Amino acid sequence: QFNKYVDQKIVSPISKAYVKKVPAKIRSGISNHLEWMDTPSTIINSVLQTDIENTFLASAKFMLNGLTLGFYDLDEGDTKIKKKDFGSTLASLNFPEGPFLMVPLLGPKTTRDFTGTVLDRQNLVMLSSDSINELSLAEIPINLIDKRGKMQKTIDNIYLSADPYIKIRSYYLQNRRNEIYGEEYINNKNNNLDAEFEKLLD
Repeated sequence: QFNKYVDQKIVSPISKAYVKKVPAKIRSGISNHLEWMDTPSTIINSVLQTDIENTFLASAKFMLNGLTLGFYDLDEGDTKIKKKDFGSTLASLNFPEGPFLMVPLLGPKTTRDFTGTVLDRQNLVMLSSDSINELSLAEIPINLIDKRGKMQKTIDNIYLSADPYIKIRSYYLQNRRNEIYGEEYINNKNNNLDAEFEKLLD
């Protein structure tokens, strides 16, 4: 209820004005920059997960787009990297995802992902300069408004559902598991559903 109140009274109106008033090209540049600023986390966690290919690709793209501070994607999306964070690193080490949480201001998280978010922030603080850390902190509200603008219809539909809490928990968990496990998760889920359906037939 707290997050919903803050979203509807503050974040949502600002994000709607942002989408309406700021040209699409500028919004795209801001999104690119925010993604570029987040790439060091992907590099660090790719190393921790021994994903050598993703480490090299993310590093190369980060350095290349550093020429524009990330505002323009110089390889025009040709280099595909998989976003990684410490939550996905913990998942690769078979840490359980734990209970689902609605964290004030941060929104939906599992215990594992919340721990990962805290550790990611600590890692970047230790490895980055003070000016980069200050810039990163200043861009947190911009990132929130940018993401809210992209998810406007999805979040509004969740609020209209019979039980928004159940809806957002389901939406978050499915997307997060798919993000971490990819096709393996989808295949396992489909196989489990098939098995349950066959039991019903028996």
